Amino acid sequence: MKTKTTILVFCLGLALTLAGCTHTNQLANFKLTSSKVLFKTYVSPLAHKVYVDLHTGYGTDPKSLVTIVLGEVASGYMESKIEEKLKTAVNTDSLVKSVSEGIREGLLTYYRVIASDTLENDTRFIAETKLLGIKLISNSGGVYASVGTQVTLTDRNTAKIVWENNETSSIPLYDVIIGAFGPGTIQTTTSIINAVRLMSMSEEEMRIMISNATEEAGRKQYETLREDTASE
Repeated sequence: MKTKTTILVFCLGLALTLAGCTHTNQLANFKLTSSKVLFKTYVSPLAHKVYVDLHTGYGTDPKSLVTIVLGEVASGYMESKIEEKLKTAVNTDSLVKSVSEGIREGLLTYYRVIASDTLENDTRFIAETKLLGIKLISNSGGVYASVGTQVTLTDRNTAKIVWENNETSSIPLYDVIIGAFGPGTIQTTTSIINAVRLMSMSEEEMRIMISNATEEAGRKQYETLREDTASE
């Protein structure tokens, strides 16, 4: 089972690496302004699970609390327990919609497009957002989410790619505390979580934390679109 998990994590890592290799900018050759755009979302098979790899990046300091905790558990135990929580807490279909909101906001802001969720006769462009994968990784500063996303904007009339961007974003995971200031309250702190805190988080806290990370991935797609628009 450990070997199978290792292979899956390797494949996800490869997919996230390749995600940063494609970028197409033909925005200047198409009339996007005030056009109707259909927004679609997809989740890659590898992205239906959030993978966790926390046994690297902390160094060899024997006094480190994280080193002590990781050293006292069986190899992969902490990752598997966190993945079990994430499996229940995280809905990847919702996460990819958070990413899509970034590109939707960018097109609305800079091109004043007419956004649509259904294909109609006058739909001119199709914006497809795909979640390629999510992996939680560690380093000396805390735990980060490596989020792979792909956005493709296609001209419906010619089937040509107008704009495409594959982005692998390394996003710090900030702690989320629910109910600390009364029932129903949610606080996102400025502290990056570590593996020990991640292990103790509730499923709801994990859900909000990962959702925040994917929203940031959407903002990175927005920023790339803005830069490409400015360079026309």
